[in-house]
Amino acid sequence: MIEYYDREELFRAKKQRKAVLTVFFIVLAVYILASVGIVIWYSTLPYESPTITWTKVCHHSLSAIMVIFSFIFMGIKYRRVHKYYKIMTHLDTGLRETSTGSFFEYNESIQDKDGVDFKSLVFLEWNKYKNDFFERKVLVFNEREFPEFQENDNVRYVTQGNVLISYEILD
Repeated sequence: MIEYYDREELFRAKKQRKAVLTVFFIVLAVYILASVGIVIWYSTLPYESPTITWTKVCHHSLSAIMVIFSFIFMGIKYRRVHKYYKIMTHLDTGLRETSTGSFFEYNESIQDKDGVDFKSLVFLEWNKYKNDFFERKVLVFNEREFPEFQENDNVRYVTQGNVLISYEILD
């Protein structure tokens, strides 16, 4: 069988997730240090100092920038990295299903599953209960190339959550 997913991807996703969190916590630490410094500076100012207004504007602006950064960074970048990491974890630990089907076509349209972008391979499989063929879409990560299949190739493939893990072209 040709492995389409390997365990190294889980470690790369974990490393990427850790790097994104590290960046966020470094920015948060810088914000907290700057905020504490501004509050200490503010508390040392005389009662009717002309710089009090400027100090408040500085602190409120810095807080607004941090809130906007947090929503954008954690809501977009971290969310996508975390969803990808979760999918990789499920591929590594989940139940795997082996099927055999006849390759029909590549489907380039982007599909979203659990916050991760996929494209799909379409196979024709035999349903023994309905005594008929049906189309099954097996998901492949959008960033990756499709496996090399010819139309009507018989393929045995292993999936987890309908995501391709490994495959073998049968004679």
